[in-house]
Amino acid sequence: MAMIVPFRGIRYDSTRISNLGDVTAPPYDVISDEERDALYELHPNNVVRLILGKQEPGDSEKENRYTRAADHFDSWLREGILKQDPEPALYLIETEYTMDGQVRTRLGFISLVELEDFKSGRILPHEKTFSATKADRLRLIRACKANFSPIFSLFSDAGGDVMAPLREWTKRFDPDLIVQEPVGNRHRLWRVKDPDFCVETADKLGSRQLYIADGHHRYETALNFRNEIVAQKGHLDPSAPCNYVMMYLSSIQDPGLAIRPVHRLLRSVPQSAIDGFAQKANAYFDVETIVGHEKNHGSETLQSFFAKIRAGAERGVMGAVFRNCPTLFVLRVKEGVMDSLFGDKIPKSLRRLDVTVATRLVLQTILGFNSADLDDEKRILYSSLTEKAFDAVATGSCDMALIMNPTRMSHVEEVSQAGLIMPRKSTYFFPKILSGLVMNKIDGI
Repeated sequence: MAMIVPFRGIRYDSTRISNLGDVTAPPYDVISDEERDALYELHPNNVVRLILGKQEPGDSEKENRYTRAADHFDSWLREGILKQDPEPALYLIETEYTMDGQVRTRLGFISLVELEDFKSGRILPHEKTFSATKADRLRLIRACKANFSPIFSLFSDAGGDVMAPLREWTKRFDPDLIVQEPVGNRHRLWRVKDPDFCVETADKLGSRQLYIADGHHRYETALNFRNEIVAQKGHLDPSAPCNYVMMYLSSIQDPGLAIRPVHRLLRSVPQSAIDGFAQKANAYFDVETIVGHEKNHGSETLQSFFAKIRAGAERGVMGAVFRNCPTLFVLRVKEGVMDSLFGDKIPKSLRRLDVTVATRLVLQTILGFNSADLDDEKRILYSSLTEKAFDAVATGSCDMALIMNPTRMSHVEEVSQAGLIMPRKSTYFFPKILSGLVMNKIDGI
């Protein structure tokens, strides 16, 4: 069973930081350079300095953004800007946000979870990861010996026996803190310190599988870091802090759980590939063209384009947009194409995913991307917002955008249960878990 334990979290001292929204941040992998600069300016103690510090001229192996993050973390602890709670707790978090014009609420809690190799079948991934990102996160955890952002995982709670008592807790007690994000999301946090209640919650969860929703790179990095310590010491006590990782846990059945699409933004696409795209695509897709779209995101033409894509959810339908091209393309994969091309190479549960169709047919077969290209985060960028995808193409920062439908949670479960892995960035669980609400120091190494 996956071992879930309360811990003494490290949090910003609210008596020193009047507005906690000034010091928290989204996870590192959704922060652009411009957003990072804005967070730097927002507050000198913003967590972005820990999770995504800037590179500076003259950086070296001994002085770099990872060592600066460690220095910041240590000094903020010494100065009392960050404080470790005196008692172990589960950190219950209610997130209120607006999506598609509706106010929604998701409930989850942060705890430590014992690290397990994926082959154990108790903690399940669903996405392929990037090599460079794992190397980056490993350098950070080596320097700081801390978890600054929780991994986001899900479990099945159809009967509500895990989350119902926690939901009652939010009604009985006032929150310990409230964080309002500039984008409007509100987070309320309770420290659940009752030892018996914590044990009961952990026991109920102990036999359930955990699905990693967001944070695959950080989980694999925590495993790699633990394995490094084992290699250095020759053994590892089961209670060693590096044998655990900080994780946010929520129910698959939570009505506030949302998944956004992840659009593909492509760079360094040769003009010849753009010019010949429609002709090549016709071999695999039924291609519908929409000519003369306006740049206005609310235009009737674009709304019709989006509606056609949404109508084909789970049926291999996506959109394609090119720089300096007024034509929009709606791509509908032809019946039987994926089976005939990949029936002996890709399991059925993966073949029918829109993200697999995009990767195998569009990126690799039509555009000629190879494995190194797919692992290159500078060649393929990602956004969950259609407006950003269109702007990236309109401004020329990207050559092409693939407009996708969201992957369903049922597909995540099916693929994870089968021990399979989706293409990179197949899901965007929303909203993200804030970095800086709670941190975990990996002591004793």
